[in-house]
Amino acid sequence: MQAYYETEVILPVNHHLNLQLPDEIPAGRVRIAVIYEKENNSTEPGNLSQFLSTLPLNEQGRSDADILQQIKEERDSWDET
Repeated sequence: MQAYYETEVILPVNHHLNLQLPDEIPAGRVRIAVIYEKENNSTEPGNLSQFLSTLPLNEQGRSDADILQQIKEERDSWDET
């Protein structure tokens, strides 16, 4: 059976950690995982969300309702032939 223990620490600039684990964790083989936040790099391929979030908002553009109305009109015109 596996058990899980989690703690949060600050990684110092020298990248050395000294961990004191609780006594209830028995001595022996363990696995250590380091989970950290990775910066998004907008130059990575496929990072469309990051790119889109950098674009300015066009507050003077057309409303969603106006665009949907034009789409409806276009679709309706297909049946008129």
